[in-house]
Formats: sequence, structure tokens, C-alpha cells
Amino acid sequence: MQNTFQLIFLVLYHISMDFIVASIAIRTIDGSINDLKLSDYGAFSKMETSIQFEVQGCDNAFITLHAKSSLSGPHYYIIIGGWGNTRSQISKTMTNEQLVYLYYKTYLLDCHTYKNFWISWEKGRIRVGSGNTYNGNVFLHYDDMCSFAIEEVIISTAWGTTLDWIFHSQAIPTQTRSSSSDIIEAFYVKVSDCPTFEIISTIENPLSAICAVKCRLIDNCKGYLYNKDSEVCILLSETAINGTLTTIYRLIE
Repeated sequence: MQNTFQLIFLVLYHISMDFIVASIAIRTIDGSINDLKLSDYGAFSKMETSIQFEVQGCDNAFITLHAKSSLSGPHYYIIIGGWGNTRSQISKTMTNEQLVYLYYKTYLLDCHTYKNFWISWEKGRIRVGSGNTYNGNVFLHYDDMCSFAIEEVIISTAWGTTLDWIFHSQAIPTQTRSSSSDIIEAFYVKVSDCPTFEIISTIENPLSAICAVKCRLIDNCKGYLYNKDSEVCILLSETAINGTLTTIYRLIE
């Protein structure tokens, strides 16, 4: 539960020619102010695929990327400067937590100085880097074949730590989307141990290839299930419903 009277909450606006940057300062304190939703402070929107921030504190910066705003279901758990500021890692939780990448380096965080970091997760490519240059100084990475959309980001700490965070909304410009006239090549791969995804539609079709084509024509379709015996095609979004494991044909972009 948040103690809002202890929460540092500051919004500063900087106007540039390209975009407006909102700097939002938040403090997390182990045992009293923890597990804060960035969307509550305007520091995250589920339309975003990256965040850029500064953090000051001795150790244990925790960031969780959740598939659902209710904080249930699959999620990625990122630790920066854990274990006495000696180790960082990415874990993925479906039914159980699984360590997917580990990095040993001391002094990523600093007790008295703000350090810059960024995190991105577009198309299941989880990247964590230092500095304020997108895709620069990557020290954690994981490519998830069964990725899911991120609908909430949580920050926290542990082991008696106090952290001061500054989030820079829109500080990392995203790439311009391709126009409809661009040619985009894509294919599907059959992947096991995926979460259960939201169903867009169910159709009867005698060919798996036709199912793939129908999925490709729908913007939010990211994969499909196909039963060759019943000839039923189920089109899926990237919104994970829960961690129940399944096998799907996943769109690779």
C-alpha cells in the first residue's frame, strides 16, 4: 500500500522541436513505498515498448514488465544492481520463474549519483542498457519466441534500500511505422510453451496456410492455433490471458 505523503512526485516539462519530455521523479522504499505502477504517475502507457530512466541508490533496482494491468499472468522480472550491486538479471515467469539472462558487474548503481538506464521490449526482444542512448551499452538481453504485450510496469526495491527514480516519458523516440505501401516479409514458426493468448476470431478453414494469411491481414493478429482434424483456425493477439502453456504458430516480424 502506498504512503502518498512520503512519495516524491515531480513532473517537469521540457519542450523541444521533436517531442515533449516529461521527467517524473518517484521514490521507492523497501518496507513502506514499493511495487509502484508507473502508469499511476504518467510514466508509462501500454502503447510504449521502451522506458528510459535515471536511478540513484546503492543497489536492488527492480523492474517488472507485466502482461496484464491486474499484475496477474506472465511477466518479465529485471534486477539491476542486485546482490550488493554485483549482479543483474532477467527472469521470465509463466507458471514458474525462470532465469533467462545473468550479468555480473559491480557498481552499476551509485549511492550518491543518478545513473542512466533504458529498457525495451519490442517484438519480444528484451534489452536493458546503461546510458541514455537507445540500444547503447546493452548488458542484459533476451529474445522471447513466445513474447506478450506489456500492459504495466512496476518498480520496487528490497533489502532495506531506498531508490530515487526519474523517468523520462517519450525521451526515446520510436521508429516511424512503415507505410502501407512497404513490403514486409514475415513467416510463422511453431513454438511450444507459449502463454495463452486472447482469441481474435475462430474460423473454419481446410488449410493451415490460409489461416496464416488471414492472420497476416489483421493488424493485431500475432499468431494462430490450427487443428488439422477439425480444420478450425483460431487467430490470436499478443495479449496474454494467463500462463497456461500452449503451442502456437507465432508470427515472426
